[in-house]
Amino acid sequence: MASTTLDTRNANGNPPRPARDPISERIRDEFVYVTEGAKVAQAVEAVRRSHVPTGQAAVVFVTNDQGHYKGFVRLSALLRAEPDSSVDALVDGAGLAVPESTEQEAAARTLQLKDVPLLPVINANKRMIGVLTFDDAMDILEQETTDDILFKAGVGDVFNSDDHIRSEKLTQGPIWYTVRVRILFLLVTLAGGLIVGGLIDQFEDVLGAVLALAIFIPLVMDMGGNVGTQSSTIFARGFALGHITVKDFWRRNFAREALVGLTMAVGIALVAGTVAYFWQGVPNDIPQLGVVVGVALFTSVFLAACLGFLLPYAMVKLGVDHAPGADPFITTIKDFSGLLVYFSMAAWLIGVEM
Repeated sequence: MASTTLDTRNANGNPPRPARDPISERIRDEFVYVTEGAKVAQAVEAVRRSHVPTGQAAVVFVTNDQGHYKGFVRLSALLRAEPDSSVDALVDGAGLAVPESTEQEAAARTLQLKDVPLLPVINANKRMIGVLTFDDAMDILEQETTDDILFKAGVGDVFNSDDHIRSEKLTQGPIWYTVRVRILFLLVTLAGGLIVGGLIDQFEDVLGAVLALAIFIPLVMDMGGNVGTQSSTIFARGFALGHITVKDFWRRNFAREALVGLTMAVGIALVAGTVAYFWQGVPNDIPQLGVVVGVALFTSVFLAACLGFLLPYAMVKLGVDHAPGADPFITTIKDFSGLLVYFSMAAWLIGVEM
């Protein structure tokens, strides 16, 4: 005999919890199901008798007598089937269900990749206890993306990243709290700036011999910084939405970003090198300056694009929140390497003794 759901309980009305919470916090127990062996007519009648929202009646789940999930049947398939036929012949998605301990973000990504409006959730005994709706899944992914963006902006709680970001506390709470959650990675940038300053000091003689080199220092530093920020932001958003995965990172995600970075680096290097050649190189009788600027920018842009994906990936593998920590390290590494190439090539090609 077919069974229908108890469809009276709704969400508890609490604010959405972070996507790292288990999916059991977000599931709904409003769904339609029948037991194995039920007829198509019984399944259709179960839908008709149910009071679940329309979107949650798009599929009928199938369980055994113990309530163990066996699969689902789309309502459209039921309406096209013979009323006296068994639903067992129409069952799909036998391995679709996720445990209630699954993290919200992982469950939402699973539903995003499947062509179904509901994701069944089971308990430790394999009994079906609820569903994740498509709307709720999108809310979870949107919240996760927002969290990553806020962390990247330096307003996330890096000391307790499992807690939901609370705007009111950051804007109206104690000053020390706001300073504490933002300053840690800014100190990394400060240290990086001092290191880069020390590098420039080592090439003081080169800079003094060719003053035109100073004109292009901001260009080498800022261009790499912009590219690195672009790449790390794309990684954060793609990882939050499931477009970037740890499994396919090297073969698909990193390889693609490296190719993008290589293409941008070549284009920017050619343009900037040409401008440097005609603007400062030829008038100052140092045509090699165009090559120096071009190679330095190529190095800075390509390295920044690669680091924009590599460093967040490494932090994910280490279990460290990548959003607030990646950019300061990217900035320090690309600034140091770009200027090192810049001054080293200048000393070599222009012939300045250090």
